[in-house]
Amino acid sequence: MSSPRDGAPQWQDAHTDRHFAHGELGLTSALPGVNTVQLCGSSVDVMGTVDAELLSAVVEAAPTPLWVIEADGTVALANQAAVNVLDYASVADVIGAPSHDTLHRWRLDGSRYASHACPIVDHRGARAGSHPEWFFTRVGRPIPVTWSIRPLGRGGAKLLSFTDASEQMAVHRREFARAPSRAELRSRLLAHVSVRFRDPEFTPAVLAGESHLSLRLVQQVLSEDGRSPATEIRRKRLELACTLLRSGSTVQQACRASGFSEPGTFTRAFRRHFDMSPSEWLRKNSNQPESAEIASR
Repeated sequence: MSSPRDGAPQWQDAHTDRHFAHGELGLTSALPGVNTVQLCGSSVDVMGTVDAELLSAVVEAAPTPLWVIEADGTVALANQAAVNVLDYASVADVIGAPSHDTLHRWRLDGSRYASHACPIVDHRGARAGSHPEWFFTRVGRPIPVTWSIRPLGRGGAKLLSFTDASEQMAVHRREFARAPSRAELRSRLLAHVSVRFRDPEFTPAVLAGESHLSLRLVQQVLSEDGRSPATEIRRKRLELACTLLRSGSTVQQACRASGFSEPGTFTRAFRRHFDMSPSEWLRKNSNQPESAEIASR
């Protein structure tokens, strides 16, 4: 995709003088992991200002890409890690440039990305982006980034940190491509129920946890076939209980062996499904051939 930003921008104007080599910035340190009190001795006042030379040195030394945005939206400071991600030759190429347009003037579809719609520009407090943003390199190549931003002092400046998320997104795409279909996932869940239902501690929540899925997703996947995790577990237990009763087990033996936690729970579940107690069912079915699997109810 071609972009009007192709080619290195030239920012040879009044903003270029903002290298902040002298004097003080009206900024309170908010660098990630840096406590203002620990940053330096006499140069730092907790409620006051940070020496400009010191702030510049800290930003430059950080391994994470850092980008200081002035209140007017221009780039005040950046480190080499940041310009490396964006393929600029040096920090001087971006100092004084409009931050939003330098990072992502365009959307992926080629339309203009208005600054008022940008969460980096529009946010006033500290924030970590919930979704990746797309930045553009010097030659217009889009790259996904994870980012966070926080205010610097009371003058309106902000500290932006970002990281190239290309590999992270590639991993997600590969995992998505390998993800099973809903039908396959449902078959796996039902097979897991068939293996584990005899355990009295086995519940829908345990099924979800052992499958590395949320309980809500498990419920959704099974509901698409008219099932629920609780009814599937109960159905398998009742099927086994019927087989055991027919083979000569007592009600209590069938209860324990089929995964019910106690006789009262077993009797209630049995009565709800068959409209009779286990003892009544046994008397009625003791001389009849073994039936097919219990249908879901």
